[in-house]
Amino acid sequence: MSADKYLCGARRPKWQETSPLVASRLPCVLEEGHGEAHQDAMGQTWMVTTPELVFALGVLFASEELRRLLGGEGAL
Repeated sequence: MSADKYLCGARRPKWQETSPLVASRLPCVLEEGHGEAHQDAMGQTWMVTTPELVFALGVLFASEELRRLLGGEGAL
């Protein structure tokens, strides 16, 4: 990496933390503006999430849980 490049520095969202907790909060070491998943100095990766994705997944999981509780077919 040349001197004029900056690191991304993003940290894993708190809800995506893994153990050990200190290691899961290391910043992303990829160049600023990268397009792939973030990666820390230990090689752990995490995906870039948006509020829309988090909301959509919440709706999906809640609907699957309701389907399971009501005895519907095809639950995950």
